[in-house]
Amino acid sequence: MFLVKTLSAMLASFGGNYVGIFLGFILQPLIAAFGIYKVFSLLTNIRIPWWFWILTSFFYLFVPASLVLIILATFVIALLIYFIVAKRHISFTYIASNFIFVMAIYEFTTGILGPTVTAIYGAFSPSTVIAFNNYGADVIIIIELLLTYLFVKKFKDSFDRYSTMIIRQRPLLAWLFNLYLLSFNIFRFGFHSQFLHINTFTFVCIGILYYLLTVAFVKIAANYFYYRGLALSQATELTNLQTYTSHIEEMYDDLRRFRHDYKNLLLSLNDAVHDGTIEEVRQIFDHVVLPTNSNVEIRTAVLGHLANIKDLEIKSLVYSKVMAAMDKQIDVTIEVVEPITLVKAINITDALRMISILFDNAINAAAQSVEKKISFSYFNKDQEQLIVIGNSTKDERVDLNQLNGHFTGLTTSRHSLGLRNLRMILNKYPLIAHNTKSANHWLEQVLIIHH
Repeated sequence: MFLVKTLSAMLASFGGNYVGIFLGFILQPLIAAFGIYKVFSLLTNIRIPWWFWILTSFFYLFVPASLVLIILATFVIALLIYFIVAKRHISFTYIASNFIFVMAIYEFTTGILGPTVTAIYGAFSPSTVIAFNNYGADVIIIIELLLTYLFVKKFKDSFDRYSTMIIRQRPLLAWLFNLYLLSFNIFRFGFHSQFLHINTFTFVCIGILYYLLTVAFVKIAANYFYYRGLALSQATELTNLQTYTSHIEEMYDDLRRFRHDYKNLLLSLNDAVHDGTIEEVRQIFDHVVLPTNSNVEIRTAVLGHLANIKDLEIKSLVYSKVMAAMDKQIDVTIEVVEPITLVKAINITDALRMISILFDNAINAAAQSVEKKISFSYFNKDQEQLIVIGNSTKDERVDLNQLNGHFTGLTTSRHSLGLRNLRMILNKYPLIAHNTKSANHWLEQVLIIHH
């Protein structure tokens, strides 16, 4: 009933003029929807189909009707984009936060420009101000959308950093900020419904204040968490460097001990050969020489395979994980055939976390299996970089739904928490595909990084 009354009042304002009705009820929502989706696509690279634009444009017709509809329409459109356009491949928090931000910037702009233009025009021609609002609204909306587009384009780098550091990694903080952005709707509705007894100048000043606080929060929050993450990344790199150095020192000590023991073994073998005790020669060779030589060869082989990894942090991490697997009597196969460097678009700390999660899960699963095997491959293929980690499994086939982030409730298991963390990291990088397959007691997980 409320919508019917609102619609009747809007129709009456045009006095039955079909041109006015077309401008206000058909062209205006189409323009608003097109402009907002265009700005949203600029910010997220999510392309909105033309049919979605037309079908959802009616939301923008009834949005001014009530405060509930303003907020409801925002969430409904975000949900439709999430389910229909993005098909749930991108998190709802990311889509909703970007859409709310675009709507907020547009509403800040309309809240500042619209009343200002109307007040200036009304000062010169009070008798025609209503007609000006009705028939000039489309032009004003186009200008407001253009200003919104230019602002978001200029502000895009800062918001991209905010999106990476806050929306994708700290969703609770992102939603608190979203509530702040939506609060402008409450203020604006209170002003237009005359619930708030303030003049146009005060309203415009508060709109400008919203603008300034939004810009300040996005920049400060994004920069704070970015530089904090950078400091943690540098600390991680230093730790990995120290770890890798300790591995080299350990290898050197092993080789030095082997050299010392080898001399004694040769003397023992020499005495056994001269005495003609072949059985003693065989025992020394089988129980002492071969195990010692094998241990050194394995560690040397691991370092040899990892020599082609040019990122020291990744090299050190993989070496640590391989040694941890070997300590659990797991057979590890490594394949890094050509020199390779991580794609620059991927943060090294995020890469380390992803590899660590996959390796830890592989080690835990392989340790419980019969064959106890793990494989690691890292290579470039055409315009893609692939990280492949496979492991033997206890079950003949693993339920892949447990690995793609579709969980049936909260869990405190280390495995599930690791997979949740992996999914959160992957949400930051649309250029990374995470593929899994399982068959014949073997699970393989592939990270495909598009250049």
